[in-house]
Amino acid sequence: MKKITALSLAMMLTLTALLTACSSGQPNKEGATAAGTSNDEVTLKLWYPGTDQIVTDAVNATIQGFEAKNPGIKVEATFIPWADYFQKLTVAYSGGLQPDVQGLGFGQMISTVSQGKYLNLTPYIEADKWEGQADFFPDILKAGQYEGGQYGLLLPEIRPLAWRKDFFKEAGLDPDSPPKTFDEIFEYAEKLKVVEGGKTVRGGIDIQTSNGEQSYLSLLLLLGEDFYDAEGNPTFDSPVSVQLVQKQVDLYNSGAIIPSNQQQVSGTPFQNSQAAMAFTSTQGAASLQKSVGQGKLGWALPPAGPDGERTALMLGTFLSAAGQTKHPQEAWAFIKYWFEKDNVLEFTSKTGSIPPLQSLKGEYVKLGEGNEIAFEALKDARGYGASGNWSINVKYLRIALEEAFNGIRPAEEALKENAKKAREEIANAK
Repeated sequence: MKKITALSLAMMLTLTALLTACSSGQPNKEGATAAGTSNDEVTLKLWYPGTDQIVTDAVNATIQGFEAKNPGIKVEATFIPWADYFQKLTVAYSGGLQPDVQGLGFGQMISTVSQGKYLNLTPYIEADKWEGQADFFPDILKAGQYEGGQYGLLLPEIRPLAWRKDFFKEAGLDPDSPPKTFDEIFEYAEKLKVVEGGKTVRGGIDIQTSNGEQSYLSLLLLLGEDFYDAEGNPTFDSPVSVQLVQKQVDLYNSGAIIPSNQQQVSGTPFQNSQAAMAFTSTQGAASLQKSVGQGKLGWALPPAGPDGERTALMLGTFLSAAGQTKHPQEAWAFIKYWFEKDNVLEFTSKTGSIPPLQSLKGEYVKLGEGNEIAFEALKDARGYGASGNWSINVKYLRIALEEAFNGIRPAEEALKENAKKAREEIANAK
C-alpha cells in the first residue's frame, strides 16, 4: 500500500512538472499552432498606433478573421494617436500593464529593443517551421532583428515623392513631370505655392516644421548623409545638414511651406490638399487617394541628389509581443496570422503599407497607382539605424528644426547648439 502511495505521488509530481513546463512561455514540441485549442478562452490585448479610420477598420477586420479561425482567443484592440502612443506604451511597460501585442514605430523599435521588453519570436518561428520567414524580403525581416533574435515583423512604408497633378496644371507645370533633381524640388515648390492676401493657402511642398525629422531626413538622404552615425553620435550639425535646413527655412519664409506637425491628428498639409508635393507613403496618402481619386496623384522615385543618390526613407509599423505576456503562443499565433499571404495582402491593400512578402509583389503592384514605385524604391531605401541614442538625437534635432523655422536662432546656430546638447546627454548616460 505504501509502495502504491509513493508511486502515485511520484506520478503526480511528474505530471505537475510537465504542466509547469508547458506553461513556461516557451513553444511546445508541437509548435505554437495549437493556440486557441484550450477550453479556457484567452484574451489578447493589442495596442496599435494611429486612429485613422482606414487603419483601424483594417486592423479590426484582421482581428475578426483571426477570431473566426481561433474561437478560443479574443483580441481587444486599443488605438492611440501617434503623438501620444510611445509615452503611453512606456508608462504601461513601467507599471506592468503592457499589452500582449503592440505595434511599434520604426524609431521606437530600434531604440528600445535592447531593453529586453519584447518577446523573441525566433523560437516560435522555428517551432512552427514558419514558411513566411523565407518569403520575407531579407532587409525587411532584418529590420526587426537584434542580437540573433526576431523581435518584430515590419509592415513597411516607403517615402517616394508624391505630387498633385491637378495642382501642377494650375501652376502651368507638366502634370506628368515631377522634379528630377534635388535643386528642382525647391524650384518647383516656389512655383507651386499659392498665396492669397499675403497668406499661404497651399504650400508648394509639405515639410513639417514641428516634429519634422522625417521630411528633413527624406531630403538629407538624397545628399548622402544621416543625422547620426553608426555609434549613435549626432551628425545633424554637419555643413551639408546646415545648408539643407537653411534651404528649408528660406522656403518657409517665402511662403512655400505651411507650418504643420508631423504627428497632428488631422493629417499633414499634403494629406489635406494643402500642399502640392510631399515625401509620403501610399499609406500616408490612402485617405487622400480615396477622396480625390488616384488619377490626380503622381508617384515617382525621389529626385536625384548631387551625386545621384535617390535613397528613399523607409519606416513602418512593427508587430511585436511583450516579453512578459502570459500568452506568448497565442500572441505569436495572432502575429503569424496577420502575416499570412491573403491577410497581409488585404491589410496592405487597404492601408497603403507594402506587403513584406516577396511572393506578393506581382499582385500588389496591380492594385493601385504608386505601388510599383513603392517596390522600386525598396531597392534603395533606408530606415533609422539601430541605436539606443535614437530618442536623444531625435529630441534635439526636433528642437533645432523648430528653432530655425520659427526664427529663434539662425539655422547653423540652432543645429550646432542642439547637437552639442545631444552629445553631452549621450556622454552623461554612459
